[in-house]
Amino acid sequence: MTKKIDDRESFRQIFKPEFERIDRCYRILELENLSFEMLKIEFADLINAYSSLLNDTLKMTRIGDKTQSKLVKAREEIEQLNEKLQESERNIKELNTILMHYIDATEKK
Repeated sequence: MTKKIDDRESFRQIFKPEFERIDRCYRILELENLSFEMLKIEFADLINAYSSLLNDTLKMTRIGDKTQSKLVKAREEIEQLNEKLQESERNIKELNTILMHYIDATEKK
């Protein structure tokens, strides 16, 4: 249970500026004497913050897509290598069987 609380707190620290901006927006909504000019300034600030977060999200998505692509390629290579390994094992077993038959045949002579 404390692990979840610790995780929540660490996320809250990571996104502290975003949480503070949300709190600020709520406080602004509660103001009764808010001028249109002040509202425009706050709205512009909110748009800039949103734009920055969207750019970060796009960047993380591209990184995630590239990573996923690399993982898929690595998995395919591993599967190919695994198939080659299995084929090599079959060949070794077959050669071992042939060798055992040869040894048996030469010992009987």
